[in-house]
Amino acid sequence: MRYRHPRRRQAFTLIELLVVIAIIAILVGLLLPAVQRARESANRSQCQNNLKQIGLAIHSFHDQYKVLPQNHRPPSAAAATVRERWFTRVLPFLDQQPLYSQYDTSSNWDSTATTAPPVAAGYPGNLTLTSQFLAIAQCPSAPNGTRLDYDPQASGDAGWALPNTPLVAVTDYAGNYGVHASFIAANSGIPSIASISNPYGVITNNVGSDPAPISLTDITDGTSNTIAVAESAGRPYLYNQGGIRQGLDLTVHSVNGGGWARPASEFWLIGFQDKGGTIPGGSFAVNAANGVDSGGVFPLKVPTGNALGTDPSGQIFGFHGTLANVLLADGSVRTIDQSISPATIAALVTRANNDIVPKY
Repeated sequence: MRYRHPRRRQAFTLIELLVVIAIIAILVGLLLPAVQRARESANRSQCQNNLKQIGLAIHSFHDQYKVLPQNHRPPSAAAATVRERWFTRVLPFLDQQPLYSQYDTSSNWDSTATTAPPVAAGYPGNLTLTSQFLAIAQCPSAPNGTRLDYDPQASGDAGWALPNTPLVAVTDYAGNYGVHASFIAANSGIPSIASISNPYGVITNNVGSDPAPISLTDITDGTSNTIAVAESAGRPYLYNQGGIRQGLDLTVHSVNGGGWARPASEFWLIGFQDKGGTIPGGSFAVNAANGVDSGGVFPLKVPTGNALGTDPSGQIFGFHGTLANVLLADGSVRTIDQSISPATIAALVTRANNDIVPKY
């Protein structure tokens, strides 16, 4: 009797191959959201750690100088137009002493060899420094980490139009200037907002109406109840709720501010009338938009009736779903949800309004 060898199988059938592909597709579909969630969780943690380090730097600055850092005109300034941002002042406490040692405080953040006032002898020009990207200044969830902020004053009232060019590396973190008049007016039906007597926040501006540097003892509402720094990510490009970018042309849509060395990179709490962040001055204060749209015009003519002029137009905004990270004045980091009430966010933004922060 002849022994018959079984026929050796040469390949998968088409049906088997399709089944395998379908199984792989299902597995990828199941795993991809989990991978994305894990990546976002890691990014959010890194963002929180950035803010934590910034908080430690602010407190170290306070320990040394007995006041909190502010946006100011340095005593060494060679002209009245020279300003230095608070973040630049805390660089030595963020392991960036070599960078700060080369920074010329007598000239502006965008100074070069040909600017006026001229760069002091021995300094390379601040723009060579401020155009460098700092990881601690950026949220890893924010898109396009190589964004550059502009200097609209370089082309006068033309705003962001040519021949103006990108200049300074961005930050996704903004200091808290306080509650803007537009927010108070839009929410005047809420007693705690209508009765705000001191609208100011933690980061002061010595060319505005809140000029004096403050100490931690001036935060009488409690350092654990007051925001010092918040996410305002994605600037100078305008993003609306859901992380939708409004084009790449900054002469059409833009946020004033975003450079880590620009004093115009803080936020006034303005809020929006709609969740999509298109009409400034309202109760939607978190993640509606990363700023009030300048429309490419400088000085800013928005919001109507309370024009920002040369002030920053950034708002609280994070790329963490419905959440945004904030640094409180005591150095702790919290997340706030876009559903936060206008009364609660106003209480968190003011430093000395004698208000009580509801649970959030």
